Amino acid sequence: MQIHFLGAAGEVTGSCHLIQVGEKKILLDCGLIQGRPKDEARNREPFPFDPKIIDAVVLSHAHIDHSGRLPLLIKSGYSGPVYTQRATADLCRTMLRDAGFLSEKDAEWENRKRERKGLPLVELLFTVEDAEAALGQFKGLDYGQQQTILPGVSIRLSDAGHILGSAVTELWLSQKWASAEAGL
Repeated sequence: MQIHFLGAAGEVTGSCHLIQVGEKKILLDCGLIQGRPKDEARNREPFPFDPKIIDAVVLSHAHIDHSGRLPLLIKSGYSGPVYTQRATADLCRTMLRDAGFLSEKDAEWENRKRERKGLPLVELLFTVEDAEAALGQFKGLDYGQQQTILPGVSIRLSDAGHILGSAVTELWLSQKWASAEAGL
């Protein structure tokens, strides 16, 4: 097993961790980077992996710095499930739609200013429609139940006590996967 820290490492925003188990790739969180304009501009950068090769996403909770780039992930080609606690899925319905709406309005406002100055227009981050597409891939889970998400990979979500629906995620790998990874 390998873990790649792709966000919220050396900072507290943009949580994104890629877990590789044999040939399987699981993304834990996919959050927006928040802060100064220079920091937030990083949200427009391509993912440091091909979203099409991700097999599953596990979302720990709904805060936008953990969930906010999910619409971009789907827009970039990810087509698999997003596993999360049921209350997190419910909160994301509001939060991701709102983030899409704000992205549309921010781009509209910025482009009006740029148009007057003859500057190139900015592309919006994602739309409400992109958020809806992401929400269609959510799979709500209950706390305390071990769930197989991929062959040889299971998770269990436990209440983290952070916000409604937040979860500590436990990951189980079958011996077959552990042996394959170790080259045995």
